[in-house]
Amino acid sequence: MNIKSKFKIFPVLLVVYISVLPFLVVYLSAASPVAGLILPVLFLAFIVFFWMTVFRTRACEVEISDNVIIIKRYFGLGKSIDYDFDSLDGFITLFESSKGNVSESIFILKNGKRVGSISSFYHINFNQLKLVFKEKLIDLGERESSFIKENAELFR
Repeated sequence: MNIKSKFKIFPVLLVVYISVLPFLVVYLSAASPVAGLILPVLFLAFIVFFWMTVFRTRACEVEISDNVIIIKRYFGLGKSIDYDFDSLDGFITLFESSKGNVSESIFILKNGKRVGSISSFYHINFNQLKLVFKEKLIDLGERESSFIKENAELFR
């Protein structure tokens, strides 16, 4: 058995847009004789923060082999880390709502810390991956989603 996560088109386009936009804004502000650079640089800093937190924890590429799970962060651009299923604690499920839509995320835990995740927002084959996780890992239940709790746990 070998299953690899596949990303949806919308999140990938969103990442490209979010990544290019701040540089464009900084360039246009630097070229303008009346625009200042303070807000564009702050916008760029926000995007870097966004990349380092949300994409680090949510946009993981996951590949599942027989007894090993391979996780790459940052939409598969990060380094590859292998985990044996036996060494993992299990997974937790988180439901998040936004503008009338509910997305489901699964966080894979090792020693109480998140090591990877899959999300119905980012992954096309989320349900297939979820079934494999339910087979091979312990379901540690659902967690409440709150903005403050999530932001505090992003750095764990």
